[in-house]
Parts: sequence; C-alpha cells; structure tokens
Amino acid sequence: MMLNMRVLVVDDEKGYRDEIQEYLVDSGFTVYTAGSPSEAIGIIEKDRMDIAIIDLRLPEMSGIDLMKRIREIDEQIGVIMISGHGDMDSVLTAMREGAIDFFPKPFDLIDIRCAIERTRKYIELNSRYSAIQNTCDNLIEALNKDGGIPLIGVSRSMKNVVKLIEKVSPNPNTDVLITGESGTGKEIVARAIHNLDSRGKKAFFDVNCTAIPEALFESEFFGHTRNAFTGAMTDKKGWFEIANGGTLFLDEIGDLPLTMQAKLLRVLEERKIRRVGSSTDIPLNIRIIASTNRDLETMIEQQQFRNDLFYRLNRFPIYIEPLRDRKKDIPVLLEFYNRHYSSSMKKPLKPFSKKAMESLLGYSYPGNVRELKNMVEKAIILSDKQSKELNLNVFPELQMICKANVPIPEDDLDLSCLEQIEKEMIKCAMQKAGNNKTNAAKALNITRTSLNRRIEKHGLEF
Repeated sequence: MMLNMRVLVVDDEKGYRDEIQEYLVDSGFTVYTAGSPSEAIGIIEKDRMDIAIIDLRLPEMSGIDLMKRIREIDEQIGVIMISGHGDMDSVLTAMREGAIDFFPKPFDLIDIRCAIERTRKYIELNSRYSAIQNTCDNLIEALNKDGGIPLIGVSRSMKNVVKLIEKVSPNPNTDVLITGESGTGKEIVARAIHNLDSRGKKAFFDVNCTAIPEALFESEFFGHTRNAFTGAMTDKKGWFEIANGGTLFLDEIGDLPLTMQAKLLRVLEERKIRRVGSSTDIPLNIRIIASTNRDLETMIEQQQFRNDLFYRLNRFPIYIEPLRDRKKDIPVLLEFYNRHYSSSMKKPLKPFSKKAMESLLGYSYPGNVRELKNMVEKAIILSDKQSKELNLNVFPELQMICKANVPIPEDDLDLSCLEQIEKEMIKCAMQKAGNNKTNAAKALNITRTSLNRRIEKHGLEF
C-alpha cells in the first residue's frame, strides 16, 4: 500500500542517511537524501514529496525550524522527526508544531517502517477529512445560495410549475429535466423538488457541466482509487457517490460534450458507477435533476446532443417561462426583493416611485429574475438617505430606455405592449451607441447575437 511514496531523508550524518535510504529503497519507496537544511529545501522546491524524515539536530537551523520551512512550501508533506537521547522535550515541541511521528536514535529499521505507515495513514485520513470538509462547505454554500429564497410568482405558468414540483417530488426515482432561459430560477426549482422529496435531508450536490474538462470527467463524476493515475495520492469519491442517497443537479447539461454524454447515459441506465482504477461497482440510489437554457431538441437535430440521453432525462419535464412572458410576477418579485434586501442591509423600506415602477414593469429583463433581483439590490444600495422612494435614477439599467409612447394597462400587461417597448429600447440603445451593435448590446445586457435576432424580428434597419 505504501509503494510509490516519495520520501526525503534529512540528516547530517551520512551513515544514518545511507542506512535509511537503502532500507526504504528496498521496501519500494522513492528516496531523496539531504545532508543540510538548505539542500533539503532545494529538493522540496523542485520535487513533490509525501514524507520528510528530519533529524532534530542539524547545521544551519534546527530540525523543527526546517519542518516549519518545509510546511510553508508544501503543507501536505508529513514530517517524521529523528530524535537522539535526551531530546524528548524537543520531540514534544516538534509534535506540537506539526510533526506527525518520530523515532529515536539508535533505531531499528522496523521503527522507520512503522513510523512511515502511521504517517501515511494520517496523511490519507487528513486528505479525506479535507475533501469531506470541502464538500460540506460547498453544500452549505449551495443551501444558503439566494438566501433560501422560495419560488415566487402569481402567474398561471408559475402556479403550474409549483404543481409539477408537488407532483414529482414524492417520486424519488423519477429524474427531472428543467428548461428555461438563464436566470429564470432553474436551480431554485431543483432545490424545491429535493427539499420536498423524502431525500430532503440528504445531499443536494450541484455540478456545472460547462466547467468540466473532458479529461477529468470520469475522475470527477465517478471518483478514483489511490494510484489510479499519476497524482492520485488517495481514494476520492466522485460527484455521483457524494450525492448518493440524495440529489445530483446537473446544471447546463446541454453544454456537456457528446463523449461525456455517452458515459452519463450508461450511469443513468445502470444506476451504478465504478471508480477509476477499481473493479467494484457502487450502486446508486439517487435522483438526477438536469437543467439547460438550450433547445435540446434542436441540438439533437444538429447531432450535438444524444437523442437517447434526452429521452432518459426528459422523463418529467418542467419548463420555466422567461420573466417577460409572465409579467404578473414582476410586481410581486419587485416587492419581495425590496423587502428582502432592505431587511438584510438594515435600511428603511422604500416604495418604488411611480415612474420607476412603470419602467420596471415595461423592462424586458433579458437576465430574467436574476437580473431583476440584482437591479433591486443595486437600487437599495444607491438610494440616498434623504429619498423617500426608489426613484428611476437608482436603476442604471433603465437609463438607456427611451420613453415609449405606449400605454401600459394597469390590470393586464399584455405581450404586444412589451414587444413595442422592446423595439423602442433597441432603437434608443442603438442611437445612444452610435449604431455600434456591440456597445448597444452591452447597454441592453444581451449578447450581440441576441440583439441581431431582435432587430430582425422587429424589422429594424441601422
């Protein structure tokens, strides 16, 4: 189990160095030796070490000071101290400063092997603890994301989304595909399904499929065993195993390359994984929730997404409409986030001015709910203490909008009104940007491609 470990032996007495080196090389270790602290530091700076065996008494600096210097370079290195007669006080100091083990001079070779074995176990346990701690931190951060904000909406489409969540959540073996534009709240819907599930107290682990390098796909998703490949110092759980018993949320599944899609499909069908380097299957009891802002059916036609994976994920589809298509939710969301951020910032709650509310109701929100939330947060920060309302001047995003001569019904905001406002916004943005589409798209908070598409839709010419 200890093969391939790299050990540095630091002792100014050549006889001891050579004896330890010969024994460890015969035992299968890769061994480096140094007769002084400066030589040892030079080796550490050039090569990765797993364990350093350091004599307490050295020229240039003490073994304890060398240990501190080494751990500044690489805190993952396990340190074993060599002590002489009468050095127990120094040994205790070294252990308090971070040494993992020690053995005395003169020593039996078996003492060295036992010390290394104990140190190896400590390193592995500490690595696993760090991985678990990181996972817990990520989960806590994920659970606190958006401040635990619930689904908000009074529109028919949002009420339908809530009904679908209530229908699917009691069925923990049913995978879900959530679609909708960026910022519509796909992750919030996924968390709502998880929280209402019988697995609600288990892990909810989210993975951004856009950020996964193809070379690391199997290691990240399935995990690996120690020595499965260069640099695999310990066993590692993959994301499927971490989320086992709970929910794995695959965000932006449409960005997953085709080669990875085939591997993912196999896991979804077989409901088991195998770590890289292992021959043992690990059964999965897990719900998969995937989301995307892309048109997967069009991607299938273009051979960019696997047809079989789409139908495997699409067992229970949930579509979230963009905010511009559910305008009745805008006042409710504005009110909610106004109260939310005013409270969290400990600022007085201010109503929206009439002009600000009219502009906010007419805005197209290309970034959807996420953009609305950010706009309200920024407005509360920018609002002067003297002002009793949130006025139009604290919404920079709306400053590019030319006032459209389109009446906005108070009771029913229909799509035709919104389309006209969007058209006027584009005309105004292009005018202020000197017909530079890149700058106009930036001001409108949309991509240049999206701007071109909207210009064509409205029959505009610039």
